[in-house]
Amino acid sequence: MSKAFTKESDDAPAEPVVRLGMPVPDGVPNYLTADGARTLRAELDALGQRTRDAGDEARFHELTDHLASAELVDAPADPDHVGFGASVIVEDEAGKQTTYRIVGAIEASPRDGAIGWQSPLARALFGARVGDSVTLPRGGDVEITSITYGDRLH
Repeated sequence: MSKAFTKESDDAPAEPVVRLGMPVPDGVPNYLTADGARTLRAELDALGQRTRDAGDEARFHELTDHLASAELVDAPADPDHVGFGASVIVEDEAGKQTTYRIVGAIEASPRDGAIGWQSPLARALFGARVGDSVTLPRGGDVEITSITYGDRLH
């Protein structure tokens, strides 16, 4: 049989899966929500309690570095405005609602609606109040319908 019809992985040892890392921000604050800090510490503890492969080792160091330099940010004094840590519900002109949560770099997961505080989308939302219209970076206007910090709805 020709080598063209065999998988390269048949001949090579399995390589460890290395997660894509999120470097500690250089030259900007490494902001982190309290929820994010708890989640990352729990993940770090779990990694510390088991035998780690190369991917786990990289993640262990990534988490350690982020937590060591993290600046925990509390809810703002004026929770009526969108700020760091806010969960924001917006509604477009067609009535579709989307929820975004503004978080630190290592917490960001756009697919889950968690957007980094330095992202263009977060910057567009910062400072808005319920009822305000905001133009999104990719176009289109949305209305802020809800702002929540933790369990506090505004």
